[in-house]
Amino acid sequence: MDDSVRPPMNIQTPKFSKIELERMLFLLNEQLQKNGVTGEISIVDGAAMILAFGSRESTRNIDALVMAPASVRMAVAQVAETSGLSPNWLNDGAKGSASGQSAELKEILKFSHLRVVAPTAEYILAMKCLAARVGLDEHDKDDSKFLIKHIGLRSSKAVLEIVEKYYPRERIPAKTQYFIQEVCDELFPKTKDLG
Repeated sequence: MDDSVRPPMNIQTPKFSKIELERMLFLLNEQLQKNGVTGEISIVDGAAMILAFGSRESTRNIDALVMAPASVRMAVAQVAETSGLSPNWLNDGAKGSASGQSAELKEILKFSHLRVVAPTAEYILAMKCLAARVGLDEHDKDDSKFLIKHIGLRSSKAVLEIVEKYYPRERIPAKTQYFIQEVCDELFPKTKDLG
């Protein structure tokens, strides 16, 4: 693609829109093509909420569970260097909260040398509930509400069952249960969720 045709990317902005995310992935595809390799990434968190579900406007970076093969990491670093992006613009920091259970993946974007996939809404909801980040970052709460509605869940018990589908009970902290209850109380205030 000719540089004059590319949409502008404001690298000063700490958050990336859908157009900017797609452009960054396009640049990664170009770099993979130059390097003569193909790769796949499985996106989660904010990037998945934007690209797979269209539920929010922006994210700070692209969190991935899988970046395969290792040559993808090298291409990510090359794109960061040539485009003035943070070295962590695409990272696999989310793998620490990944479930041991395999998840069904849906193809979100396909380029000539890069395939972008995302897990199901249930899997992402389970990850969001396990992380249960509140306070400075309300995205987990807002994203969880969106996913609960998207899936069609109606109680905290149903949400907890989704989390337990992907994570063993002993790995689920108490904060996750409180988080789920708080989110469901906000979503279903009139039903007085009894479990």
